Formats: sequence, structure tokens, C-alpha cells
Amino acid sequence: MKAEEYVQKAYFSILSNDFEEAIRWFEQAIAAEPDNADYRYRCSITYARSGRLDQALEHAKLAVRLAPGQDEYKLHLNSLEAKRLAGEVRKMLSGGGTPEDQTRAKAINMLHEAVKLDPLCADAYVLLALAHSELKQFDEALAAVGEAIDLLPQEGQLIELQLELLERKKNYRDSQK
Repeated sequence: MKAEEYVQKAYFSILSNDFEEAIRWFEQAIAAEPDNADYRYRCSITYARSGRLDQALEHAKLAVRLAPGQDEYKLHLNSLEAKRLAGEVRKMLSGGGTPEDQTRAKAINMLHEAVKLDPLCADAYVLLALAHSELKQFDEALAAVGEAIDLLPQEGQLIELQLELLERKKNYRDSQK
């Protein structure tokens, strides 16, 4: 079977909502044509939709390496890298116990990198708001949650977070008087 036929079968599997089967077909297409950046890119998207970030990143990096002039591949890779960073920060901040300020500062740096890579990564903005608020950096926290609200205006929980941050800022200011 030719690589293009494997890709067609992958798309048929996607239309049937069988992403695992689609991944198998994409992997066969890649085995037939390992230097085909488009197959790697499409496989990466399917891995990402299946929640398999490591494999998605691997194929996205190879797609960019094989076709460095494809902006679409770079944007996809940046989006995956931002998700990876946000996931790492989530683990750092919820790893049991209260994170130290140094850990929060490192998390903030990682999240700034994430939003630089993908300015549409709402999860990174939410985490950024939470990390800043824990360091009593309420203006930065409010700016970050504002970005998240701009991206996800239908998420009522973000408005609640914004109101909570405003209240915490007010209480903190009052306690400093």
C-alpha cells in the first residue's frame, strides 16, 4: 500500500472518531515515507487530540525540522510546547504542600515563555494569574486573568476568579495600612 492510501485510511478513521486507528495509519504512512513533513504534522495533530502530548511533540518537531519554512508547522509546535510548559507548571504548583516563592517565580517564568510561544494558551494565563496572586502580585494576576477572559469569555469561572483576585487585592492593601 502507498503512503497516501494510509493517510486516506487515517482520515476515514478520524471521521469515524477512531483516533487510535488514525494514529496507526499515520504511523504506517510515516514508515513508508519518513521524510514527509506533512504526514508527521498530521500525525502530531492526531496525537495531540488524543491527549498524547509527548508523541505529538516528537512528530511536530520532526515536521518543523523537515520543512522549516512551513509556518503552520511552527505554530502547531509552539502551541504544543506552550501546553507542555503549562502542564509542567500545573504539576509544580500542585505537587503537594505549598510551593515556595522560588518555585512560583520559576513557574511564572515558564508561563511567560508559554504565552510567548502561544498567545492563545488560556490555561497558561490562568496559571499565571494564580501564581502571581500567591506572590501578592495582584496587578499582574489581574492582567493575566483578563487575557484568559478575552480568550474564553464564556467561562464564568474566570469572571469569578477575577472578582476573587480583586477582593484579595483590596484585602491585602487594607492589611498593609
